[in-house]
Amino acid sequence: MTDLQGWRALVGERRPSPGRERRPSAVPGLADWSTRAMSTLLEITIAMGIMQAYSVVLYLARPPFALIQALALLVGVQMQPVFRFFYWVLPLAFLVWQAALRGRTGQSLGQRLMRIVTVDEDTAAPLGPARSVMRSVLHVVDIGTVFFGFLRPVVHYRRQTLADQICRSLVVEMDVINQIATETQEVKA
Repeated sequence: MTDLQGWRALVGERRPSPGRERRPSAVPGLADWSTRAMSTLLEITIAMGIMQAYSVVLYLARPPFALIQALALLVGVQMQPVFRFFYWVLPLAFLVWQAALRGRTGQSLGQRLMRIVTVDEDTAAPLGPARSVMRSVLHVVDIGTVFFGFLRPVVHYRRQTLADQICRSLVVEMDVINQIATETQEVKA
């Protein structure tokens, strides 16, 4: 059995067959809602920590920054907007980096700690940085539905948010990916 056949056997077809009387049960091996939420909360906590660390650095380095502000005012430049800009850009850059890392390796830092992986639903391969960043941006759709999109994995048979479904991605437990990789290596040997 090839790795793609093993993956297809695990997750089934993309759409349930029409005319099905009952809702299909959840596919085993997909990450549950609490694990996904904890992963996201870890990353948001780190981003907030970056904001706080930046504030502490600005506070502790007041004398040099006051000198920089005074020199900038001599040439007519306000430094407060610059400092405020970096207050928001540094954590945002961290979150974009995590999304790109998730696309390249399948895992962000929070996902690595929670032992889950984000993969393409057709191939079980990482999404790629651009598609992963787009998936993170598309979480706006999950928010726009009064946060229903974030709660959707609780009831959806593939445990997908709206952003996951649009980007055709699945969040899977690390053990499942390791099992498929082991079976593939055994077949090749």
